[in-house]
Amino acid sequence: MSDAPPDLPLGRPFRGLRVHGVLGRGGMGTAYLASHEVLRRPLVLKLFRPQGPELFREAHLAARVASPHVVGVLDAGIEAGAPFVVQHYVDGLDLQALLEATRPLGPLPTAAVVRLVADVARGLAAIHRAGVVHGDIKPANLFLGGDGRALLGDFGIARDPHARPRADDPDPAAVAGTPIFFAPERWTGAPSTPASDLYALGVTAHWLATGAPPFVGETAQQLFYAHATEPYVPPPTDDPARAYLFTVVARLLAKAPEDRPPHAEALVRALERIAEPLPRFAPVAEGAAKVGEVEVVLRHGDLSTAQTDVLVNAAYPALTMDLGVAASLRRVGGEGVEEEARAQAPQPMGAVVWTGAGALAARHVAHAVAAIDGAICIQRAALRALLGARARGASSVAFPALGTGVGQVPHALGAKLLLETVRTHAALGAGKLRRVEVWLYAADAHAVWADVLRAM
Repeated sequence: MSDAPPDLPLGRPFRGLRVHGVLGRGGMGTAYLASHEVLRRPLVLKLFRPQGPELFREAHLAARVASPHVVGVLDAGIEAGAPFVVQHYVDGLDLQALLEATRPLGPLPTAAVVRLVADVARGLAAIHRAGVVHGDIKPANLFLGGDGRALLGDFGIARDPHARPRADDPDPAAVAGTPIFFAPERWTGAPSTPASDLYALGVTAHWLATGAPPFVGETAQQLFYAHATEPYVPPPTDDPARAYLFTVVARLLAKAPEDRPPHAEALVRALERIAEPLPRFAPVAEGAAKVGEVEVVLRHGDLSTAQTDVLVNAAYPALTMDLGVAASLRRVGGEGVEEEARAQAPQPMGAVVWTGAGALAARHVAHAVAAIDGAICIQRAALRALLGARARGASSVAFPALGTGVGQVPHALGAKLLLETVRTHAALGAGKLRRVEVWLYAADAHAVWADVLRAM
């Protein structure tokens, strides 16, 4: 008899949550995107295979921590024999997905890397103050929200080094985690510590800044030798801020734990010396503003008439194009646009599917599944659409008011979420993308979006 967790039927309730789609599967279980049926807010539901008493260690340790830079745990228990954990949902991307999306475009700007690493360090400081060692700091466990804030999540192998051990607890010196992020002492069997968490963040910081890890090896032995003996060599640069960043990274990657920063708060203070705020929206005309190198323009009319490199469709998981914005794009673009999209269906919430544009005055259509029945994934979908447009060399993108139709998101909230995401993307380096248009069919909606844009 299999001890795998049961697959939850989509659309059905689970302890007051409506399940919308699978976010990921792993050896421990499955993560779902869900929404609270009463509160109508998105959440992450993790369903695990039955295990020993240590199963809820992740939930227990994460629940200790209260920080805007740590993914919070809301509930945990066992339902119909299936252990589960409910967590906050981060409307954005994990940093591994961000690295993959930006790899062809060059390294992230130094200012963006500093903000990301400083935010993670703030979360790490809160975790360590709570007496928890994370043990698996890496881009896949770090998240960038559409609002530009970075968070630390996934406490799957976290531990409390001061807790009284139990007979059924895992061995604290057992090799768990991701070796390419291991500090030298972890390679020799030492348990994870706050100092090894900082080392792993140093590996991550170098990777974010350069697009590659600081130490490599084709075998585990070669990788251990590199981490344990090879000196860290910062890449050459003429930029003072970038040189300072690599000086900080060099200290994080010190071979001896005592040579690293004494705690995460010290790392935050070091990075704050060169930290820059997110760019602000600067008005350029009524209904238009500039953020970084990107001009944002609000348009009143039908999105299908837009003449931009990329048109973003407000899509549904089935990727049919029979309602609202989607129907308008199909009417002008032709049946082939829908056929190409539906060949890739179904898609989970937050996904973006790319197709040709048919007869539309664009090169691509990005079908973004952004919001349904209280599950709001506007920022995840919009960030993917913007990064995808940048990767395709687009100079202009046109959005509808994502989520405000069938998704029932109020226009003021939809405007805030989309405009925040445009700002976050601009801070990551816009590439050739210089213009983002938002097309609003109703005049009253245009007025609401204009008010939000002015306030930002």
